Amino acid sequence: MTFWQSLIGMFKGADGYFSSSKIMSFIGFFAFIIVSCIVLYIDPSKFNYEMFACLSAGGATGLRVLDKYTNVLNARNNKVEEK
Repeated sequence: MTFWQSLIGMFKGADGYFSSSKIMSFIGFFAFIIVSCIVLYIDPSKFNYEMFACLSAGGATGLRVLDKYTNVLNARNNKVEEK
């Protein structure tokens, strides 16, 4: 398995399709890093960094919970269809 296949595999769900919540979590993480670097470069005293970090962490956690919830619903629906 190549590096790119394993990297793309991170974003796939249990069913083999791309998971939008995993992709949104990844994009949110990089947005957090980029905004943090910009704020630290420009003027960190004018920005409430602690609040931004808490909101980013809460958003990422919420997306992961949503991802797990949709995985459970998908697994339940697949079991019902198999019967």
